[in-house]
Amino acid sequence: MSRSAPSWLAQTPGEVYTLHFWPPYGDPDVQLAKHYTGWAEEGRLARRLTEHTLGRGARLTQVQREAGGWWVVADVQPGTRDREQQLKERGAARRCSVCKAARDIESGKLTKNQALAQWWNATGYERSLLREIFGMEPEAARPAPVPVRELIPAPSHEPVSYGPEVDALVDALIESWTSPKPEPALERELEAGA
Repeated sequence: MSRSAPSWLAQTPGEVYTLHFWPPYGDPDVQLAKHYTGWAEEGRLARRLTEHTLGRGARLTQVQREAGGWWVVADVQPGTRDREQQLKERGAARRCSVCKAARDIESGKLTKNQALAQWWNATGYERSLLREIFGMEPEAARPAPVPVRELIPAPSHEPVSYGPEVDALVDALIESWTSPKPEPALERELEAGA
């Protein structure tokens, strides 16, 4: 059963991306998940990839991270949510550029270095994953992925002041919330006796 997007969202311009998992996720005796295809609104791809990294993206990328796996951004193309659905229905293995490069290495059409050169803008971590996928010797120990704490700016520990008027208003609100209030019945007795 496919999930359909609202009609206005289905035609919204964006980017369709494919993630190549390494190692593939799941039980080898059943079927492994090797790819995830998703969509991001135009200009929001970096934010969407960060959501996946933080475990707030798709459930499949969340469990891939929990299992100790990672991914490489294999392909990005302009497209709508409708295009994302079309690509998901067709499967990713035939169109994934990482899979194509691995097949081309096996058939002798590409050298391992030529395949790796296709990802000139990959992070150091992605390049190390690609080297593993393509069966290359590691350059050095695999660098750690960017920790989540580096993706999210640390909160400032400096007190923030918005000016004396706002500070006075906040103080008055706190005072009204924390000061003891007389019971309503007692308040009426005090007013009647006065």
